[in-house]
Amino acid sequence: MPDVTLVIDGQTVTVPAGTNIVDAARSVGVAIPVFCYHPKLKPVGMCRMCLVEVWTPKIDPTTRQVVIGEDGKPVLALMMGKLQPGCVTPVSEGMEVRTTTQKVRFAQKGQLEFLLTSHPLDCPVCDKGGECPLQNLTMQFGPSTSRFDYADKIHFEKPIPLGDLIFLDRERCILCSRCVRFQDDIAGDPVLGFDNRGRAWEIISKSDPPFDSKFSGNTTDICPVGALTTADFRFKARVWELRPVPSICPHCPVGCNISLDMRYDRIMRVMPRENEYVNEIWICDKGRFGMRFIESPERLRQPLIRKGDTLTPATWDEAITLVAEKLSAIRTHAGAAALGGLAGPDLPNEDLYLFQKLFRQVLKSPNLDCCTGAPGEADLIDLGATLGIGKGTNLSNLGAGTAVLVVGADPEEEAPLYVLRLRGIVARGGDLTVINPYPTKLDRTPARVIRPRAGAEAFVALALLKTLIEEELIAVDFVERRVQGLDDLKARLRDCTVVSLCDAAGIAEDDVRAAARVFAKADHGIIIYGRVALAVGADLIDALADLTLLTGHVGKPNNGIIPLLPGANVRGALDMGVNPGAGKKRGLKAREMWTAAREGRLRGMIIAGMNPVRDHPAVAEALDALEFLVVQDMFLTETAQRADVVLPTASIAGREGTFTNAERRVQRFRQARIPEYNTPAGWDVAQRLARALIALGITPDVPDGQGDGRAAPRAAAQTAAATASLDHWDYVVAGDVADEIAARVRGYANTTYESLGLTRKPQWGRQPNEAIFYDGASYENTEGVGVQIAAEADNAKTMFLLRARVPSEVNIHNARPYILLAAPRAYDSRTWSRDSKLVPRMVAPHLIVNSEDAAALEIAPGHMARIESESGSAVLPVQIDRHLPRGLVIVPDVDGAPLSAVQTGPLTRIAITAHIDEAVEMR
Repeated sequence: MPDVTLVIDGQTVTVPAGTNIVDAARSVGVAIPVFCYHPKLKPVGMCRMCLVEVWTPKIDPTTRQVVIGEDGKPVLALMMGKLQPGCVTPVSEGMEVRTTTQKVRFAQKGQLEFLLTSHPLDCPVCDKGGECPLQNLTMQFGPSTSRFDYADKIHFEKPIPLGDLIFLDRERCILCSRCVRFQDDIAGDPVLGFDNRGRAWEIISKSDPPFDSKFSGNTTDICPVGALTTADFRFKARVWELRPVPSICPHCPVGCNISLDMRYDRIMRVMPRENEYVNEIWICDKGRFGMRFIESPERLRQPLIRKGDTLTPATWDEAITLVAEKLSAIRTHAGAAALGGLAGPDLPNEDLYLFQKLFRQVLKSPNLDCCTGAPGEADLIDLGATLGIGKGTNLSNLGAGTAVLVVGADPEEEAPLYVLRLRGIVARGGDLTVINPYPTKLDRTPARVIRPRAGAEAFVALALLKTLIEEELIAVDFVERRVQGLDDLKARLRDCTVVSLCDAAGIAEDDVRAAARVFAKADHGIIIYGRVALAVGADLIDALADLTLLTGHVGKPNNGIIPLLPGANVRGALDMGVNPGAGKKRGLKAREMWTAAREGRLRGMIIAGMNPVRDHPAVAEALDALEFLVVQDMFLTETAQRADVVLPTASIAGREGTFTNAERRVQRFRQARIPEYNTPAGWDVAQRLARALIALGITPDVPDGQGDGRAAPRAAAQTAAATASLDHWDYVVAGDVADEIAARVRGYANTTYESLGLTRKPQWGRQPNEAIFYDGASYENTEGVGVQIAAEADNAKTMFLLRARVPSEVNIHNARPYILLAAPRAYDSRTWSRDSKLVPRMVAPHLIVNSEDAAALEIAPGHMARIESESGSAVLPVQIDRHLPRGLVIVPDVDGAPLSAVQTGPLTRIAITAHIDEAVEMR
């Protein structure tokens, strides 16, 4: 549709057709006051604060033509003879809007006076005071005195808990419905609503448990008054006392932009920081309420050295010297291959880079990994580096013409903000297909849900490929230029039909064909895969890669694959080279390290930011067999308790650094406080160890050429940076490490701190010196929107080989007829949850079975059941889910779940028997 030109307060403005008057006015600096309107929500025109005069060209009822005046210009008439709400009135050609007339001012003043009739005048004690749109608008547009008697005000009980996290002050509520509309339209959790009528009209929670949503905190941000407050921040500080520090959420691969609001050195609250490329203006409750671990009194305060059976405090010099001497001795008498290192995928890029550099260059060992090596842990099959989403992608702009496949993933639990992003794409006209063996919250949103048998997901992807080939939906030009092996793929699928592949997966053919057609014909095609897809393995992921290649949905913005790999910075870990590499120089994976330790081939280890004993208690035996173990962590974890030396490390608030998110966007976080207990950052610990080892006579390697640190197998063995002396282990600040990453790691050339700070772009939300705040309390992004790393597919010269093959069908095991799957949970009770308000929402380990399976096994909710596999057994309380497919059993992957005792792999065949009839109470 063509753009529309109109006049607003004497200024001529041209905006896209369909724009409402409020947004059109804002584009030329004219602020129309609003309460109910929010640019991220559908306008409803409830508060009437945005009433303006709208004059449109007069139409002659006889000729249906515009009436032209004596001056040769169209004669204007007041629309409908009265003021119009600007938020629900779209612009039209020739329209003239007047926002400062006497009628408009009278209406604004009257509306504010009406809102204040029952609103308490308690600004000095209100949490919203200082960032309250009602305050600002009252001062700018409201009456100087009130005509209403204070005794006539309506008083309610306060506060009313809408849930355990959000409190409602009914007297302050102006019934704008922002919170209700956010939960209905954006979050997809219709848990809030209205009750009663007239002056008793109020917001209520409709769910059980109350306010059951992982995005509830966002309602307090967009609330234009102080009606909604959080249990985490309520009455803790005044907003003008806070010092907002730009940061990045460390809990999942989304990489949400947040602000740590500090009062002196204490975190008062966590707020969203706008970034349309990543999280728009939202964050999930885990990111908002899951940062209290930073200030936990259980934090490690100084190094610990084992003396006998006891870990005793030591100085940093003593600990670093001991570690260097022990590792050097092992390297001398057993060789570099006797050393191994594990670094957690939640660590920043700077820590990960120097960790691998310490091992590859100084200790000269390739035994590196960012996984725990637990029996049920899937291999990190990563398509992000090769076929990842194209550079320049912005999901918030996508809608009609976009097709998304979510395969083997539960975004709400693995990367919650993607639920909001995907729902937004669908709301704007995009197509969404969910392919998963068990139901997830995202099933409420898509055009179609395909529910394959567990372990048979690869057949769905092959059926999509076969449909493309049969119906000639292949992007021929792209395939001819950049893809090899099409004839071989056709040969491998020759004996298959779409029907036979669908039968193997237990799904309907029509849904598969519809999904394939929409995906192939879409302007933008995106595939998201997660934990279940990783569990199924290479057969599925290779087919997904071929699907993007045959449709040409790679190598350009808004097209490609987004892997939801476990960990906040696993993308950075792989890019930095924290992996065993490939080829002749390949090191040991985590799982291989445990075997080598038990056999005496691995003698010493450093484990940083990881707790493998928690996930895999059998690892304790391997760790006890080591000659020397160093653990670097914030807490005395189960793994740290078995260490010979424990080194504390700074939290994300006590240092600065960068993360790389699932879409390969590198983003910087700032230091918010003095490091807790003066603990150093992980990169500094690696540097101290390297300098101590070099001082003992170890000569660092200088690899030929320049390592690139990419996760691609052919490049992973060349990730070490080219340095050769103490002079090259002389980093003063984290920015020095970032500069070296930019110089040495392929694709990271523009990720220096200076470059990241230059990537600021116009963002929606609170702007400097803006009088009217549409967004409530979110923060302007002053740190930039990050730099997206190019994938290999972005290089037009890169060629790809089609690899999909037909796997063996999943066979039924008579003795163990059920398939056990570990399902990720955002609220998993792990380290991040310490001192969090989310603790009551954590669940104890349990077993979820289909209602028909439960009836056949004669078990009921709360009863105990024994699950048994080839490797062992466990007893768990039972929950029933009638939507779960028969034969599939789920154990949520939460702290304390006995998965390692049972799992033989990501998908494990088990038997189930009733253990006892006694019911247990579930949290």
